[in-house]
Amino acid sequence: MKRLGIVLLTLVICHTPAVSEPSVTMPEELSAYAMSKGCEEVRDFFKRPGMINPPYVYGYLEGRREGSAVLWCERREGESRRFRLIVMSRGKTEPRCPLVLEWQGYPGGLSVFSDRRTTLDRFVYVNDPKRQPPPNLRLTENAILSEYDGVQNLLYCYRGEWVVRQTD
Repeated sequence: MKRLGIVLLTLVICHTPAVSEPSVTMPEELSAYAMSKGCEEVRDFFKRPGMINPPYVYGYLEGRREGSAVLWCERREGESRRFRLIVMSRGKTEPRCPLVLEWQGYPGGLSVFSDRRTTLDRFVYVNDPKRQPPPNLRLTENAILSEYDGVQNLLYCYRGEWVVRQTD
């Protein structure tokens, strides 16, 4: 009888559908959105010392704060990890830049940057770092600040292309 119980328990365990792991770094809706774009949340994001902002932020685009979000996610290809910055829009304001940005290096905590006095000085194009936008132009829309341990990457959508200014 004990053997039958073990066999039945084994069958139940083997045939129980796998449930995806709950989100550990961001709200479930953002984790699901990342999955729909072919990547998953960065599960070890908070496994480093010091204070860090979350790997997501709401309110990047104009309109209601909950109408847009920006988040980090990753794709694993064998032993390598590829990080992406993804823009989610649910409102009337559509982003002018690509919704998915491939990123080199480990991502930092995110926040919305809205200082309109900031100029494009020292920004470079993400996809062509030898190119620079006009340095004397001021930001006219929100930017995304990714930062950790004193290193800041300020990402801005300029004329349909992502530009970045890195400071440390």
